[in-house]
Amino acid sequence: MSRDFRLVWLGQVLSQGGTRCYQIALLWWLLSSLPADWRGLASGAFLVVGALPALVLVGQIGRLISRVPSRTVMLRAELIAFVFVAVLAVFAFQDAVPVWSVYVVGLVLATCQAFFDPTLMKALPELVEPEQIQKAVGFGTSTQSVANFAGAAFGAVLLASVGFPGAVAINAVTYGVSAACIAAARFRPMPAGPAPEASNGTWTFLGTLPGIRPLLLCFAAVNFFSAPTLLVLPLYTKSVLGLGPSTLAMLEAALWLGLLIGAFTAPKIPVSGPVTRFGALCVAAFGVFLAVPGLAVSPVLYTVTLAVSGFCLGVCNVKFTTLFQEVVPDSAKGRFFAALMASVATTFPVAFLAFGAFGDVVSAQVLCLFQGAGLLALSLVLARLREPVRHLSTVSN
Repeated sequence: MSRDFRLVWLGQVLSQGGTRCYQIALLWWLLSSLPADWRGLASGAFLVVGALPALVLVGQIGRLISRVPSRTVMLRAELIAFVFVAVLAVFAFQDAVPVWSVYVVGLVLATCQAFFDPTLMKALPELVEPEQIQKAVGFGTSTQSVANFAGAAFGAVLLASVGFPGAVAINAVTYGVSAACIAAARFRPMPAGPAPEASNGTWTFLGTLPGIRPLLLCFAAVNFFSAPTLLVLPLYTKSVLGLGPSTLAMLEAALWLGLLIGAFTAPKIPVSGPVTRFGALCVAAFGVFLAVPGLAVSPVLYTVTLAVSGFCLGVCNVKFTTLFQEVVPDSAKGRFFAALMASVATTFPVAFLAFGAFGDVVSAQVLCLFQGAGLLALSLVLARLREPVRHLSTVSN
């Protein structure tokens, strides 16, 4: 991979990893300090805040990243995040952080990330040579997995050693390092996309890409059942296993390690037939392994099933992202990847609030079974969808 892509990717791994450490510390603080009948809802509300920007601002994000240089968008996003987290760290060390402020900071960080993520996918041709695009896709889709694996692996250690204030301060440092990496990277200028498409609504724009809208709707439904895993994990750890943050970190690390291995292994896994059918098998396996802890309680078993389910999801993500790089014209990629992020986040608010509220009245084991059943049903729907038409002007593999 090129030096410039490595710089940007490394910066993102650091900043997202630091953010995950901060989130683990914050979620555990919420679970430890709030009444039992409010824990699930409060945790779900925090995760909802992180999902809103990509959904609410999809039109603005798509239009802005289509006309503003990629480097400018990403650098500004990291600098804004750095300032807000640094200020929060100052208050945290003074033990003067009101509960509402962490939701505000969470909203700001999510907004910055909502602009950054689709810009990075759009910028791949600006950072690597054409023959490196597929490899760059694998790295790009693995960014969150690498970051979350590192964040989960070190989150409990940081929580025990430096506490919540230290976790916030480290997060601020990682954003600063990421901004420095982006500033040092060189982006090749690319021709701007055609102006007319920006005048269309997002839904109308997606309709110009054959076969894309049904896939994105299915992805939104899949994420309704898969995303709340981040909420179920701390609830399951505390209420079912009766264990502490070190176990939570181990479970999260297993999930993200599986995703990471899946992302890097995916290019070596051949797909015979439509990618949609292969993806349906991955989603079905993901659901089965998520449901297992609902039937049997064991920290070791939960760790293994999370790793395997993460692997299935990691492979699925890379295969579909590579497909999108092929079927979406280069001039439309800015708006498309913004719409993709929004479709993934569409069901996040409802899912986090619903699972959080259910988690206050039913066992976390029931939530695991509900996740598995929903994903199995949706895998059948995905298997029946037709694969989008490949566009001749896009990158081929």
